[in-house]
Order: sequence, then C-alpha cells, then structure tokens
Amino acid sequence: MIPTDLVIGPASPDLAESLGMIGFAAWEQSPFGQDDAGRADRQKLLAAFVSFCHDKQHTLLIAAAGHQILGWGAREDMDNIVTDLWVAPIAQGQGVGAALLDALEGAIAKRGFEFSQLETYAGNAGAVRFYERRGYEPIWRGMKFSASLNYELDKVRFRKFLREAV
Repeated sequence: MIPTDLVIGPASPDLAESLGMIGFAAWEQSPFGQDDAGRADRQKLLAAFVSFCHDKQHTLLIAAAGHQILGWGAREDMDNIVTDLWVAPIAQGQGVGAALLDALEGAIAKRGFEFSQLETYAGNAGAVRFYERRGYEPIWRGMKFSASLNYELDKVRFRKFLREAV
C-alpha cells in the first residue's frame, strides 16, 4: 500500500548522504548484493552512491512520506533512460518504486520521448517481474561492466513505449 502522504519531488545536495545510504542499503539486500560474494569494496561502493547523489542531484527524484525519505530514482543524462531506482528496504513492496517510476516516465514523456529504457541485473527476479508488470519488455540481455562494482554483470535492458508513435 502506497503511503498516503507519499510525495515525489526533486533532490537537493544536502540529501546526498541519506540518499546514498538508501541506495546502498537497497543494493545490499538485493540479488546484486547477495550475489556479490564479497567482490565489491563496500566502503567504496557506499562512497560512490553518495558521490553520485551529490554530483547528479539535479537528475534525481525522491520519494518521501512525512520527513522520511523512502527511495529515489535518476535519469543520469536527463534522457529517456532510467539509470537508478532504489527503494529503502523498509519501504519495498509498498508502491514507492512504482510511484517513482511513474514520475520518471512522466518526465521522460514530457521531454517528448516515445519510450523509456532501463537495465537491471538479470538475477534480480523481483526487479525483472516489477518492470514487466509495469509494461516493460526485455530488448537485450548480456554481460556489461559495472564501473562502481568493478566487474561484469549479467544485465537485462527493458523498454516501455510511453505514447503512440506520431
């Protein structure tokens, strides 16, 4: 159930540490983190999350209820690609991710793009199901290097048409 007071809005630089910690916590509890087997330097990864949230804050949308931040999403290059979608572990399964994704798709459509794209770890069955339920179709699968993790991951790229082609 979506929190009744859920608000989606822009991020600010003063939230970078909190947002980075949410992203890191979500990563750790996801199949990304579970399958990592200690390969990632967790301190460097947390620092990378915080740095991204600080440096790219203008590309972030956050979801908050009351004074609690529940998640965030990003379009790193402000194009039609959703690069990040992270929901705090305590808020997962409550509609926060769906609300964030809806807001990101709205911003993409507003910029005139016909479709949205995103990628996720192929081993993250929950994320794959989530994106498919939200209307995304897989268009590619393969190994892709992750600079933040410093190794290759089996990734799936999805696409969702947002409007009819003109």
